[in-house]
Amino acid sequence: METKQFKVEYIGSTMLTPSVAQLTFIRSDKLPFLFIPGQFITFLLPHESGKIVPRSYSLANSPEQGNKLEIAIAPVEGGFATKILFNLKIGDELCCVGPKGRFILQETERPSQYILVATGTGVAPYRSMLPTIAKWLEEDETLKVTLLLGVRYANDLLYAEDFIAFAKKYKNFHFRSHLSRADALTTSYQYSGYVQSAFETLNLNPITDLVYLCGNSYMIDDSMEKLQKMGFNPQHIRREKYISRGV
Repeated sequence: METKQFKVEYIGSTMLTPSVAQLTFIRSDKLPFLFIPGQFITFLLPHESGKIVPRSYSLANSPEQGNKLEIAIAPVEGGFATKILFNLKIGDELCCVGPKGRFILQETERPSQYILVATGTGVAPYRSMLPTIAKWLEEDETLKVTLLLGVRYANDLLYAEDFIAFAKKYKNFHFRSHLSRADALTTSYQYSGYVQSAFETLNLNPITDLVYLCGNSYMIDDSMEKLQKMGFNPQHIRREKYISRGV
């Protein structure tokens, strides 16, 4: 995997929710960008002080898309990176390094069930993993994958259409959205409460299941505590915390 510095060109954005945008880049040199689903890239952003400030974001697209790079980003009021990334113009270039990260699906690990848990933009790496998950589900009819996405309201859901369509195609893939502040549930895949509240209802097996956690610190810390009380050891839990920075 490449970890040298390279440039990317901004080619557009799409609002995924009222507060989250997907930014799309391509490599400026037009070379393919090789990465493993679940990894991230780090932008090297110029600060007015003259320093270079790194900001990392998980890749939301599949490596099969060639030299394209997609990230999901929520603006932070007064945030340094927000000012740069949300004011890009088509053709603008940024320096970055990557890919990096070990929050990936391991070929050598084949549990009975994957539990993929996310809050907000923490669901991005799971979208990137869908082609790999599809391949494994086709190879092993006993494998199960459950994706849990926690947000405040239904209109905060990211990539829900992708996960719903995937669940319709693969019977052993299940998608659940957990809404922490919604008053009413309008679809069969919606549940109330924090996403980690689902653990007690899923009949998890701490010996044969593998849990991935990606998102805010509170969710991950609370999930770790709940899972360990259920008998999970750290070797059966993968985690990646997202930290919002205002500078």
